[in-house]
Parts: sequence; C-alpha cells; structure tokens
Amino acid sequence: MNVICTKYETLLIFSQKALEIWRNRREEFTRLGLRDKKVADELLRLQADYAKAYSRLMLHEDDCEICGFVSKIRTRNYASTADAALENKCSA
Repeated sequence: MNVICTKYETLLIFSQKALEIWRNRREEFTRLGLRDKKVADELLRLQADYAKAYSRLMLHEDDCEICGFVSKIRTRNYASTADAALENKCSA
C-alpha cells in the first residue's frame, strides 16, 4: 500500500510496533511458563499501549481528509472485488 499521509504512516508504524512488542512478550512469557501478577500487569500495560496506538491511528483516519478519502476508495474497491468474486462463483 502506498501511503500518502505521513502522519498516518507514522501512526501505523507506531501501532504495528506496539502490537509486535506485546505479541513478542506474550510469547516469551508463555514459552518460559511465567504467569505471576507482575507478568500479567506487564502484558496488560503492553496491550493497553497497543490499543491506544491503534485507536490514535483509527481516529486519525476518521479526522484526516486525505485518509478518509483513501479509506472510502479502498472500501469501494473491496466491495466491487467481493461482488465480482461472488458473481464468478455463482456462474460456475
């Protein structure tokens, strides 16, 4: 995907990084068999960090004129592609 809005790109990278950190720590704790309150608290904090980052990304997409326009185009393209796929299945 080509990103036109640099703010969106920055927020996307931040959100992806927060998700990656949360997943990696969760996998590490699971692999090591760690399950105490300290571990649970850290995982909850990392999950909250990701939720905040993703929320900022979604809010930006709603508030940014450029991102909103691109999102609408993407939704229309997806809908027309899905319709075409369904049409092909029905005619087969």
